[in-house]
Amino acid sequence: MARDWYVLHVKPRTEKRVMAFLESYKLFRYLPLRVKVTKVQRRKVRTELPLFPGYVFTRLDADERRKMLQTNLLVQTIPVPNPREMVHQLRQISRAARHAPELRTVNPFKAGELVRVKTGPFRGLEGHVRREGADATIVVNLEILGQAVATSISPEDCERAER
Repeated sequence: MARDWYVLHVKPRTEKRVMAFLESYKLFRYLPLRVKVTKVQRRKVRTELPLFPGYVFTRLDADERRKMLQTNLLVQTIPVPNPREMVHQLRQISRAARHAPELRTVNPFKAGELVRVKTGPFRGLEGHVRREGADATIVVNLEILGQAVATSISPEDCERAER
């Protein structure tokens, strides 16, 4: 049988267990990891966390897909419409992770998009995204008293807002 590409949407914190199941069936699997360093009692502790929490990439045929659904670890299986493009993107991410192990995901906001600040001193304020320069820092125009104030805010501190 032909194997198709799937993104397995897994239950919270079960990515490594799903990887173990896929390994036991000798199936292709990919879980991009990032390194997180924390201090615990004056020691640095390195942990590897999924770069995309809740998602594992694999190739399955119909029977293997059914077996994986029976593990009760999956939320859903998402078929990949353009596998060649996804594989290319995963290779780029893998290459980037080798050179920058502290790699992390951020929300991809577009210029002009309305966002709400969810953490930090500007928590709760809304504004429009304006990108400046080549860096990925977001500059939000905050409309206060009819005037705009611009400040740099990390994309991970923002979420999309709806009016």
